[in-house]
This record gives sequence, structure tokens and C-alpha cells, in this order.
Amino acid sequence: MWTWLTHESNAQRKFIELIFDRTGKYPNWDPPSEIPVGSFGLIDKNTGNFFPKGSIYSNDFQPLLRRAGIDPNSDEHHPKDCPEESEFTTWSKNVKRLELKVESHAGVPGIAEASIKGTWQVKKGATGAVLLMNKPRIKNITADVLGKLSTIELLQTMHLVTKVFYCPAFSMYLSDKSGENISIALLASAPVVAPVGSVGATAEMKWWSNTQAGLARNGCKTEHCFTPLYELLHVRHHRNRRATPSPERSGEQLWVAPPLPWAPLDEDGQEVPVYVNASIASY
Repeated sequence: MWTWLTHESNAQRKFIELIFDRTGKYPNWDPPSEIPVGSFGLIDKNTGNFFPKGSIYSNDFQPLLRRAGIDPNSDEHHPKDCPEESEFTTWSKNVKRLELKVESHAGVPGIAEASIKGTWQVKKGATGAVLLMNKPRIKNITADVLGKLSTIELLQTMHLVTKVFYCPAFSMYLSDKSGENISIALLASAPVVAPVGSVGATAEMKWWSNTQAGLARNGCKTEHCFTPLYELLHVRHHRNRRATPSPERSGEQLWVAPPLPWAPLDEDGQEVPVYVNASIASY
């Protein structure tokens, strides 16, 4: 049987495709590597990696901000912090979430009290993806600023990171086609002594799973240092001809999520060929 471990780029693009299809956002295949809000660039077609070309917060970008009506010396365009959420869980098509049967895993210490736990059933013959985050915090660019940024010509040829999820613990899973049922739980271990000057102690966390196939990645820290998911937007292109006038757009409505830069993938992560006039063409 094939394994994702021998097709790393196929696995990465397939995971991105599945999660993007569900959320409209891009998963970061390497969450310890931060993807900062305000970065702009392009997605690599062969790997799915985001390659930044610059940042709206760099000194070189300040003249463009001024022309767009944004004062670089103010905090107007800086990302805003959203309230912390307890968890973020998403899974792709061909995956069904089931209740984790604690009694079946009685030998796993602390599983009954796990803050995140579940069993995910993947349809046999299909590929499925699961993305879990504990206590995510979102940083995002406000709608008013996005409206002004849309007038900058440089950004009209790039994708802009407008929202990023930060979390202290994440788990990513990409199945093979065996129809595996995978159970995942975030367990609390011994508490970590709080630094001098702070209040209380924080519990150290660790992920547990019973996966036997597929590909799993996870990480745990006490700080919000992982960025497993981010929103990438592109300025909408104006249509020269249309039967009816489009409604007036403003702010975030002037932006749209760019499509994936590769053809639809089959269950093995290979691009599906398109036949044109009895010949194979790229999608």
C-alpha cells in the first residue's frame, strides 16, 4: 500500500486542498514557522507553501500606505487581537466525527478529562483530513484598512495574509485510503510552574492518538506560538462587461480568497488530468 511518507509534496497539497475546501482558509503545513499577518506573496504551485514577498509593516511599504490614506505611525493598520476561543476543530469531506469511547482507552491516563477528544471515521477508499487547535487566538486586519489596502497596485498582484490563527497546541492528520478510525485527545500532564511575576501555573499538554496509518503532525507549548491556519485574500478584479451592475463593495468585500493554484487532486494527491480534444492538458 502507498504511503504519504514517500509523497511529501502530494500529502501537503492534499491536506491544504481538503481543509481549504472546508474552511476557505489555508492550513500551514509547518505550524512552528510563523506566517505573520500583513505578509504578501504567492502560493507555490508545487508544494502549497506560502512565499512572502514583503510585508505591509515594513519600512519600504510606508510610502504606499500614505498614498492609500493610512498613517504608518498610527496603529490603524496593525492587526487586531480577537478574544481567545476554547478550541477550533475542522475536518474534511469523507470524514465523520464520532464520540470517543473513553472506556475503550481506559489505559490512557487523563483521557476522560481531555480538553479536546474525539474519534474521526474516514470513508474507505477516500482521503480525509483533520485539523485541531487548542485555545486559538486570531489576529486580523480590520475591514476598513482592507478597503484602503485594496487601492495599492502592488497588492493587486499579490495575495495578502489578512488573518492568522495562533495557538499553543495543534494536531493535523491526513489519512490514507484504508478507512481508518482515528482517535485523538489533548491530555493534561504535570503543571508548569509559572514565571516570577505571573499568576498561577499552566498545565503542560500533550497529544495522544491511536493512528496506525496516514500522516500526523502535532505540537504543544505553553505559548501561542503555532500558526496552523491563515486567511489569504486577493483584490477582486473588476469586470469590464456585465449584464447588471454589481452592488457597491467596501472593506473586506473588495477582497476574495484566491483559488488553489493547482488542478483538483485525486485521493492520492495527484492532479487529475483534463482531456481536451483527445489530448491531456493541464487543468
